[in-house]
Amino acid sequence: MSSIYFKAASSSPRCAPDSARGFGMLQVLLLIAAMAGLATIGYLQWRERSAIDSSRQERQALAQADQAIVAYATVANRLPCPDMDRDGEEDCGVVTNQKGWLPSVTLRLAGADPGVDVGQLRYLVQRGAGENNLSTLTDSWRPLEYDGTTFAAMRSTGYPSNILTLTDFCERLDIARKATGGTLAQVNASPLRTVAYALAHPGSSDADGDGDLFDGANSNVAANTNLMENPGRRPLLATYNDLVLERSFPSLLAAFHCQPLIDSINTVALAHDVVVGVADMRADNIESAKRAVGFSTLAAIMTSLEIVLAVAEGGSEATNSAFQWATCAASLGLAVNACAAAPQHTVAIGLAGGVVYANIAVVALNATAAGIAGTALTLADDAATPAQICPARDNSLIEQMLESAKAERTKATAARVAAQAEVTNKEIELAAAKIARDNAVATLRSVLRGGGSTSQIDGAVDPLLTAADNWGKYSFELEMAEARLQSAKEARDLWAAEVANYQAMLDNAPATLARLNAEILALDAQIAAAGTPVTQAQTDALNELNGRRSGKLAEIDVLESIPASLTLPGEIAALDAQIAADPPNNAELVAERRKKVRELQSNLFLNARAKAQAEYTTAQTAFSTATTVRNTAASNFSQAQTAYQSGYAGLVNSAGRYAIYDGSGAVTGYRCTTACQSGDVDVTGALYGALWDLFGFPGNVSPNTDAKYLKPVKLQRELDALIDKFKAAETREKNAKEQVDQMQKMVDNPAACNVTGSAVIPMTPAQAQVILENVDRKGGIR
Repeated sequence: MSSIYFKAASSSPRCAPDSARGFGMLQVLLLIAAMAGLATIGYLQWRERSAIDSSRQERQALAQADQAIVAYATVANRLPCPDMDRDGEEDCGVVTNQKGWLPSVTLRLAGADPGVDVGQLRYLVQRGAGENNLSTLTDSWRPLEYDGTTFAAMRSTGYPSNILTLTDFCERLDIARKATGGTLAQVNASPLRTVAYALAHPGSSDADGDGDLFDGANSNVAANTNLMENPGRRPLLATYNDLVLERSFPSLLAAFHCQPLIDSINTVALAHDVVVGVADMRADNIESAKRAVGFSTLAAIMTSLEIVLAVAEGGSEATNSAFQWATCAASLGLAVNACAAAPQHTVAIGLAGGVVYANIAVVALNATAAGIAGTALTLADDAATPAQICPARDNSLIEQMLESAKAERTKATAARVAAQAEVTNKEIELAAAKIARDNAVATLRSVLRGGGSTSQIDGAVDPLLTAADNWGKYSFELEMAEARLQSAKEARDLWAAEVANYQAMLDNAPATLARLNAEILALDAQIAAAGTPVTQAQTDALNELNGRRSGKLAEIDVLESIPASLTLPGEIAALDAQIAADPPNNAELVAERRKKVRELQSNLFLNARAKAQAEYTTAQTAFSTATTVRNTAASNFSQAQTAYQSGYAGLVNSAGRYAIYDGSGAVTGYRCTTACQSGDVDVTGALYGALWDLFGFPGNVSPNTDAKYLKPVKLQRELDALIDKFKAAETREKNAKEQVDQMQKMVDNPAACNVTGSAVIPMTPAQAQVILENVDRKGGIR
């Protein structure tokens, strides 16, 4: 029994030691901890990427929806109504509904892709009372009409009301732009700011937890029916994560080119009124017809001169644009006045080109008008000579127009080529500067390490480089803020002087009246002494004297009048009707009308003074804001300056005596600038040489923007400005080429003076009306 028991005992398994079992469990725990850490890091990285992608997609959705609304308005000549029931179609039934969902189905039916599904974006549109409703298309605008004294009032009688185009929408935009009130569509700025429309994206969640994905004023509660959040409000994860896109009235007016569009139609309207005037002249005597011929010919000559001046002005603006861009580039963008003026000059180039095109059309219209007037003269007087009917044209002016345009085209091409070369050279210079900077940084590290892998003071290098970057950033911001402050100060001082000038005119009205009357007496004496003119030069001199005298009388009218009431225009119109009804006995009425006109002129003067006062107040506010911004920038710069100096001193001071390490961390030697011991390498000269090469001499107070470290930053700003300059030069060249093409067509196809005898009938007002209406329906002559 004992032997059997012994075998059983000896065959039992041996247990592992306690220490071996404990070590295996520790490995498992470490593995679990490592896997949990990696999972956490992966999750955080995924969440960050997801947030960035989500923000980008939200902004893209808003931008595409905005483009779709603009495209819809271009076709429909109005803004779409909001979708109130989330079926994707606009609901225009209730005018007070200003806020709902983006009508994506309606936009797609109109050929515009909003890029979102039904009910994804919230949409606020201006649907105020009357003409403040931008979702309705009615007859809001008509071409201007010449009433005998001004070309200002919109056409009323005799003009169809069914011409509904983009100009009507432009007029509504301009009216709504000036409207104020609590029921208008607004964004939650301080103060509240009215908008044409606004779009809101709800973000990825209901941040404020009220049950509505949209947060703040974007939510669809009763208090927010005409309100959305300010696009400038920053998303806060706790309470707000929406994105808002706002469309202001000026941006839409610019997007649809409203002013050039309206001006082009009004140009044709003026031509229509010339035709009406010619038709009236046809019923007058021969002298009236002769004056009409002379006027049309003179108008063609003057317009030709205007084209020459406009081409010169376009070239001048292009030159100014190039100069301003160059100044902006040379100052790293710090010359704020130049950088701000450059885009304006660039726009002016395009506007000058538009003036040329419009005036070319006017030359043709004036030539046609001259022919019409000549026909009227032929019909009125069979004895009229050919020279009276069709005065000879001054072809030298036409040739001068074309030559000036060609010269501008040559200059524009040269400017574009030069700008391209500047960009290329600056890119080469920037690439070289980056290499030099990187090499200088590497040299500094090499000096510190002395051939080793690392050094004891490596940690002092990166803080210094970071501090230098911040110094460059805040130095630029400070200079920009100071330049803007100076610009705001100049604007404030300008308007202050303007207000003072207006007040001085009012305060010194008696003295000004006495001076004007004395000047009129002197002009009367010169006019009397001139006698009857014989030569053209004498006629021009006499006309100039009479013009100056009329100007003095107009000034007296303003100064002698009293402030006008709001009923003055209506009173003047009523007096006109009475004068027309009773011509033989209208002397008293004419005197009364003159008084009312003077009162109206005075009211305009007082309004101008009030506008100057308002502009001064605005400029003063801008100056105060600029002062605050400048002070903040100065504080930031001061802190950056201190941080840089600390970083510089930290590196230099830590280099007293320090160790050099090999790749395994073993000390291979020592380097020093102070407290050197036997065998140490003194790097004092090399260290300061590397620092001065990197930051400039001496470099301990602030880095030099021309030294190697900040030079790439400086060159990048110069390159950005030069690229803008190149784009402006491209625009100038394009406009110049188009001007030459237009003028060449005009030279190759001159407008003829078509007078064929007594059978020729001038264009009737009805025909001109049809042309005007067709141009209005077509959308201008652009």
